[in-house]
Amino acid sequence: MMTPTDDVAAKTQAGDEALLAGDPAKARALYLEALAQTNHRRRSGLVARLGFVGHHLGAALLEIQRTIEAQGHTPVFVSDGMAVWHKSNAFVQQPAFLSVVEKHAYLLPLPNWHWNLQTVLWAVLQARSLAGDFVELGVFRGHTTAVTAEHIRFASWNRRWYLYDTFNGIPEDQLNVGWSGMNETAYKGTYSYEEVRDRFAAYPNIDVIKGRVPEIFQEVCPQRIAFLHMDLNSAVAEIAALEQLYDRIVSSNRRSSIAAPAPGTAYRPARPR
Repeated sequence: MMTPTDDVAAKTQAGDEALLAGDPAKARALYLEALAQTNHRRRSGLVARLGFVGHHLGAALLEIQRTIEAQGHTPVFVSDGMAVWHKSNAFVQQPAFLSVVEKHAYLLPLPNWHWNLQTVLWAVLQARSLAGDFVELGVFRGHTTAVTAEHIRFASWNRRWYLYDTFNGIPEDQLNVGWSGMNETAYKGTYSYEEVRDRFAAYPNIDVIKGRVPEIFQEVCPQRIAFLHMDLNSAVAEIAALEQLYDRIVSSNRRSSIAAPAPGTAYRPARPR
């Protein structure tokens, strides 16, 4: 007689076969059935697999997931650019978090951003007790803030969240070496100020600001910053931003407030703080 554990394993295997055969609908249905009856250690792999469904890298990421699992490692969670195992990932046991992540997943062309999002969520919750507003530099389509703001019901918070982006890609003079092609294909013409502004229209305390960093700070910038999230994909822009914003970050949280620098960014204050 097949045990519940055997049934979960069989459905997972069948889902994998369906995904590799190019049948994402069947794969998703099987993964969801298995997820509904599994324990914590297996949930991680199933949540990851659901993120592979329908993604152009899905089959490749599934092979990485299965290769690690075949070595006897659990839990395993594979995403774009990251694979972890034997690490705590309590978010797979949080239906409310998983639901809002899935709801907004279409905004980001990268699968399984859960780990990044739960890190941002943790930082935002820590910053809530500090005197200052929130800043995001590099918004793209608003994915990170959309997930976080909805999950924590940010509209009810006595804070403002400032979202800065050019909404037209990275300025040519701020490009990292080798990024011109990425700028043209991934950013230019793929998102707009109007789209993101409308996405946050229901939040009276979120401001979507179009402009080049750091020059835009001369027009709009909070005096005190409790949370700063940077993802400009430009070392030049991020260093310039920190030169202007570092002194505005509340002193008790300067280190934990600065998150997600672009590759190549290294910053040291010009003077002791």
